[in-house]
Amino acid sequence: MFVNFSEEVRHILKQAEKQRDWLNHPYVGSEHLMLAILKSGKLKEVFKKHKITYDIFRDKVINLFGIGRKKSNFILYTPLFKKILENSVIEAREEGKKIVTTEIILLSILDEDNSIANGVLESMNVDIDRLYYDLRLNKCKQNKKSRKTLLEEIGVNLNTLALENKLDPVIGRDREIKNIMEILLRRKKNNPILIGPAGVGKTALVEGLANIIVSDKCPKYLKNKKIIALNIYSLVSGTKYRGEFEEKMKRIIKELEYDEDIILFIDEIHTIVGAGGAEGAIDASNILKPALARGNIKIIGGTTTDEYKKYIEPDAALSRRFQIIKVEEPNKENLINILKSIKPLYEDYYNIKISNAIINDIASLSDKYLKNRYEPDKSIDILDEACAKKMVSSNKNDVRKLKILNKINELGRKKINAITNNDFALATTIKIDINKYKKELEKIKEEKKELEIEDVEETVKLKGNLKYLKLDNKNYELIKNNLNNRIIGQEDNIDKILKSFIKKNMLSKKNVYSVLISGKKHVGKTYMSKTILKEIFGSNVLELDLSLYNSPHMVSRLMGTTINYSPYDTKDSVFDKIRMNPSSGILIRNYDDACTEVRNLFKKIIREGFIEDARGIKIDFTNTIIIFIEDISNENISVGFNKSNAYEFDIKTTDKIIIDNISVTDKNKIAKKMLESIVQKYKKYNISIDDNLYNKVINSDNIADIKKEIDKVEEKIVSNILNSKNIKLMKEERLNI
Repeated sequence: MFVNFSEEVRHILKQAEKQRDWLNHPYVGSEHLMLAILKSGKLKEVFKKHKITYDIFRDKVINLFGIGRKKSNFILYTPLFKKILENSVIEAREEGKKIVTTEIILLSILDEDNSIANGVLESMNVDIDRLYYDLRLNKCKQNKKSRKTLLEEIGVNLNTLALENKLDPVIGRDREIKNIMEILLRRKKNNPILIGPAGVGKTALVEGLANIIVSDKCPKYLKNKKIIALNIYSLVSGTKYRGEFEEKMKRIIKELEYDEDIILFIDEIHTIVGAGGAEGAIDASNILKPALARGNIKIIGGTTTDEYKKYIEPDAALSRRFQIIKVEEPNKENLINILKSIKPLYEDYYNIKISNAIINDIASLSDKYLKNRYEPDKSIDILDEACAKKMVSSNKNDVRKLKILNKINELGRKKINAITNNDFALATTIKIDINKYKKELEKIKEEKKELEIEDVEETVKLKGNLKYLKLDNKNYELIKNNLNNRIIGQEDNIDKILKSFIKKNMLSKKNVYSVLISGKKHVGKTYMSKTILKEIFGSNVLELDLSLYNSPHMVSRLMGTTINYSPYDTKDSVFDKIRMNPSSGILIRNYDDACTEVRNLFKKIIREGFIEDARGIKIDFTNTIIIFIEDISNENISVGFNKSNAYEFDIKTTDKIIIDNISVTDKNKIAKKMLESIVQKYKKYNISIDDNLYNKVINSDNIADIKKEIDKVEEKIVSNILNSKNIKLMKEERLNI
């Protein structure tokens, strides 16, 4: 039968090496193993009975053997140490066990009369035979309890994960962890519940508590406590018949009451409401209520604010049994400390270099562009994905490696030819060259890739669904040229809008960039606005016609409905699109036709840069461009202008642009461009435009008339194509319209 060491024993063996390092001894022996067992706190009742403590045993070892002057670079194990481990494996196998426990290791030490550990115990006047008997007796008691509990079967022991260093460190959360400890110490209602948005580190807080429990800095009242994480689906699964779920819950409550050292952690604790509650059955929350009220069990819960309000808060009897701990996002300083503390983990995992400057950039970019997620989760996500992106991308070193490998292969072929021709002198020379290239290749392999700002920016663009990340001078020229090619006669206005937005973007001001574009009908206001927004934001453009929002209740279409209303869970409000894509363009028409409540809502957005929707979730508009379009007519004065044409718009926007009538030259350019696009669209039919028709289009009064004439031209082209009897012949001949 294969026998392995338990997690506790593995930890003790590592601790034995640390004890040897601390004493500067050149070997690891039975005395170091004994020190490690005493340090672990296992079997404390047995040791306490015989008045054996870590400090006393360590002082005896130092008195007898002293402390070395120099730390050894090599770890050596004494033959007796190896024999103790071999004997422990043999004893575990004889007992029919698959793992070696701490008790078996200690019994193996005591079995060796000549071990240094036994000599130290004798010098302490310890009755070794009596100690051996007590250990055997304790072991028999443990064997009676060896059957796995239900919690051990379906739960995850976070203490074990902490001992194996599988939990990430927790930084800057001392206050929250202290609050958890204080609530756990209470006589009654000792059940903390962690509430906060997804990604702020609720689960990490519990993992941080597990790290504290297994560390040397663990407070006395938390020693020997163990945290077991449980998922409700593990309880529900397999319960096919009525009563099985209730029986499982009953067993878990009994196990928690029997062992006061167990702290149960239920993530997504709102799932206990309704879990297992089939027709005629009681759900998990109602089964737990009596035990929670008595204070006999300790449960830590975690859930989001929304789910707490929806599932737990309405049940007053359940909510009063938990003590709320609100978990907020860390500030920027703590966020940077968190990223720096986990940086070595990612450097080791990806074998990559990450500078502190990159950490600062990640914190800044995630705060600026990923407004729909929470720290530290979003920054850690960026770091992880950027590292993965870097590892799959090629760099200069990869190109150098490929060249060297090709050179080595080429020289290898030459060496074979030289040996074939019995030219051993040449073969030797080639071999020397090959060895040089191999050494160079080894040096390149040792060089680690370094995470660069470009990798981080590319990751942020992908996660934020951004077309442009940096709106600097380089992007400014590109965007400006693209817009001027598509929008005719508005070069100055385009330049003004772009420069203002780029300046605001670079300054990172916490306000909204808004533009009012006014002008008569059919001068191209809407086309220009749409083109600008689509060029900057791609597909993230939201168009709103506020003439549809002329009643107070229409505000709910923008912000969603409040809790307890039937469509509350649909999450299909208009501004929810902005929450999901914070870098977006918003085009607003007919602002003056909206009701007072809707207008006040937009005033608040422009003034403060954010709003809270009906669910209380913050929607950030600081990365948006909002363009208001206002029509001006000579006959009917718009609400935005008084009789003297003085500017009087309801909202104070960042920029105000008035588009005049299009010049004849620009109008001709627009008409020509539209006609060229029609010809290009049907180019396979070899279309040409008659001069009379061309002049008719050009001489139209405004853009709307030009579009009408263009539509007529296209209709005539399509009609001629459909009426043609010989499509093949028509493709070869010119169509004169």
